[in-house]
Amino acid sequence: MSLNSFFDTLDTDTKFNAWRESINSKLVHLKNTIPIENRNELNYVGETLQLLSKLTPLNSNYVSNNPDTGNKQELIKRLKICNSYYRKFGNQ
Repeated sequence: MSLNSFFDTLDTDTKFNAWRESINSKLVHLKNTIPIENRNELNYVGETLQLLSKLTPLNSNYVSNNPDTGNKQELIKRLKICNSYYRKFGNQ
């Protein structure tokens, strides 16, 4: 069995949890890479970790009836900024 076919057999929640854990570990690594004197960046990564921990997969019925689905856009923006921090601090 290939890894792709194994991943395809997983349910949506399991895929989501695997994605979230992967991003979480990368953000924790980034937080450990940023120097302590860069408080703003450290706080931003910490807030992003908190947002990520609160995310849950939503079924399509809930999403279509809930106007407050802006967390996805906020998370995308935050991950892009965290990626810029990784480029800035990752090579130190």
